[in-house]
Amino acid sequence: MKERIAFRKKVEEHLETLDQEALAYNRNEYWMIFSVYEYLEYFSFEHRYWNTCIALPLARGLHDGTYRKSTIIKNGDTYKKPYVIHCLHICRMLANLHMALSDEDKDILLSAALCHDMIEDLDFDNGGRELIDNYGLDPRIYEVVKLVTKRKDFTEEEEIAHFRMIQENPLALLVKLADRSNNVEDMYNMSSKKIHEYVGETERFILPMCEYGFEHYPELAGPIGVLKEKITCLTKAALLMTDRYEAREKELHNELNALRVENKKLFETLNELWER
Repeated sequence: MKERIAFRKKVEEHLETLDQEALAYNRNEYWMIFSVYEYLEYFSFEHRYWNTCIALPLARGLHDGTYRKSTIIKNGDTYKKPYVIHCLHICRMLANLHMALSDEDKDILLSAALCHDMIEDLDFDNGGRELIDNYGLDPRIYEVVKLVTKRKDFTEEEEIAHFRMIQENPLALLVKLADRSNNVEDMYNMSSKKIHEYVGETERFILPMCEYGFEHYPELAGPIGVLKEKITCLTKAALLMTDRYEAREKELHNELNALRVENKKLFETLNELWER
């Protein structure tokens, strides 16, 4: 108990030295992330995961004001879902998987999961090194986050190299798989074209990364297998629903065209009768 209290005090003292604006968040939206946030906070303090204890409030603060495309409905009202909930779900997913990792590596992994979109989505002046220099996180977290960060203007060769470098780092591989497994849950918000593109990328890069992981990190085969299964099942379901939607859309389009032709013939008949 004394060790836990001393550890918490040390974390709180460190957080007090940070830019408090970076830790500020909209308390009126906290109810949407309360459950998963409190779970991870308890988990990280219980395991003495220093970096995760820092990354949690940091992710909550730095992502404040940004939202997912999905929404939450409560008492008939619709609310935009805070973006950080995505980071929290990825972190919880990894925290709950049994992994043959040291406590140090798992702390790095969970912290990187919480911070995985920061370099890509936030306007850092120093390319994300602020995670180390300003907030005191382990340099390995920055390295993992940098690996999973994807630019929007990648050439095909750069994209291939990007995924190759991810798979060569087991922690980056796990973060990327967990990220994809959470994102496929929200594919219902995508257009049919985007779903096909996303599934295509998954089949081309993500699933082969799983096979690479099975071969090169056999000690992580269990969690990799769990993440792969979720990704595979949800992408197949998304494609099935998309195919059904597109087929029905085509049917309706054909029916509409048939009605237009019938309507045209009807007007022509009416015109002939009128002329008579």
